[in-house]
Amino acid sequence: MIEFNAELHEYSENGVIIPSVTQILQNAGYIDARWFTAEARDRGSAVHTLCERYAKGERQDSTGKPLAYREYVNSFCSWFLDNRPYLIASECIVSHTLNGKRYAGKFDGIYEIGGRRILVDVKTGAKAKWHPIQLVAYSLAELNEGTKVNPDAMMDLYLKPDGTYRECYVTGAEMVKAIDDFKEAMK
Repeated sequence: MIEFNAELHEYSENGVIIPSVTQILQNAGYIDARWFTAEARDRGSAVHTLCERYAKGERQDSTGKPLAYREYVNSFCSWFLDNRPYLIASECIVSHTLNGKRYAGKFDGIYEIGGRRILVDVKTGAKAKWHPIQLVAYSLAELNEGTKVNPDAMMDLYLKPDGTYRECYVTGAEMVKAIDDFKEAMK
C-alpha cells in the first residue's frame, strides 16, 4: 500500500520512494516552481481541505462560520450549487506504471455530474499548460485497491476569491497531447 508523507510531499511503498506526478512534470520542465510560494501552497491546501469538507456535506468551519463565506471556497460553493455534483471519491492516492516507470499522486475528487464520472482538480491559481497533463496522469492510474480511476471526463476547476469559477474540461485533442507529454516527461 502506498503511503504519503505530507511534510515531505513524498509517496512510498515498502520504503521505496515513488515519484509524484508533479515532481515528474517539474523535473521535465513543465512546471516552473520559481513562481510557487509557501503562502500559495498553504492557501491551496486549506482551500482543498475546505472544499472537500463542503462536498462531503459540512457547511461550517470549526468556529461555526459558513464555509461559503471563505475566499475561494465561496467559488466552489457556487460551482457546487450550479452543478449539483455527487462526490464519489476525494483525495485518493493513485499510482500507475507507464513505460516501465511507476508514479503516484493524489487527485482532488471524482464527482458524478449529469450521470457522468468527472475527475475534478481544484485550482486557486492561474491556468497552466501542465494542468491537463496532471489530470491525464491521474486518470490513467489506479487506486490503492487496484480500481482504475477511469473517468468519463476530466476538468480543472479554477476558483477565484470573488466567488466566481471557471470550468476547463480536457478535450479529446488535449488528452492525446497530454498523454504524449506525460510519456515524454516519464523518460
